Amino acid sequence: MSAPSQTTKSAEKVLEVLTVLLGHFTHGLTPGELAKATDLSPSNITRYVATLEEKGFVERIPETGRIRPSVKLAQHAVSILRGLEVSRQRLDELTSRITIER
Repeated sequence: MSAPSQTTKSAEKVLEVLTVLLGHFTHGLTPGELAKATDLSPSNITRYVATLEEKGFVERIPETGRIRPSVKLAQHAVSILRGLEVSRQRLDELTSRITIER
């Protein structure tokens, strides 16, 4: 198995930052708190947050400047929940049909 590429390592760190932020959806974190929570340097935090902001995954809270997951992630979560509900309904229908036909 080969060693991860630099791109893979950077992607892993960006995802680590996002994962930490997901635990702080309401109030967000300061860059310093994020650096401490991830054990990454402040300059790396700045780069990784900029990438996540550019792609719409995180935003700054206007009143505080803290960083939090964006509404885009909440929208994705709602879509996933809707998909799960549709799947649950299909399973319930199939279960009902199978049970009735017995």
